[in-house]
Amino acid sequence: LLRSAYFLGCGGVVVCSKNSASLSAAVSKASAGAMEELPVHAATQLMKFLQASKDNGWKVIGAAMSDDSVKAGDVTLDGPTLLVMGNEGTGLRTLVLRLCDTVVQIEGGDVHRAEQNRHQGVGGDGGEVLDSLNVSVAGGILLHRLLFG
Repeated sequence: LLRSAYFLGCGGVVVCSKNSASLSAAVSKASAGAMEELPVHAATQLMKFLQASKDNGWKVIGAAMSDDSVKAGDVTLDGPTLLVMGNEGTGLRTLVLRLCDTVVQIEGGDVHRAEQNRHQGVGGDGGEVLDSLNVSVAGGILLHRLLFG
């Protein structure tokens, strides 16, 4: 995600110091050096950080698949904005979602068609249908959609 954020021109990245990978040499290598070029900050208390950011005029956008989320391409950025990504297992915590001004989702392929194909024995091995992306891929897509429409 650091590499995508740098490539797409983000001003910086904030990670939650409690539930994120430590900013190590391995992370730097995976980011192809973007970690050294992009301001990266660790927030020890994410909720307080997000609230302070909102109090200082920042808009907070969360990423989640929910009935309340809007398509990322429908959001217009009109000031300083934070995109909050959850973990790959459970997504954003409820308290974090409540702080978000907007919740966005990625417009994906037709999952229902894939499910019908699976039941008809078309494609795949009959396993679960993939209906989500890993956080790095989702973050890159969302950043691009938000920054460039």
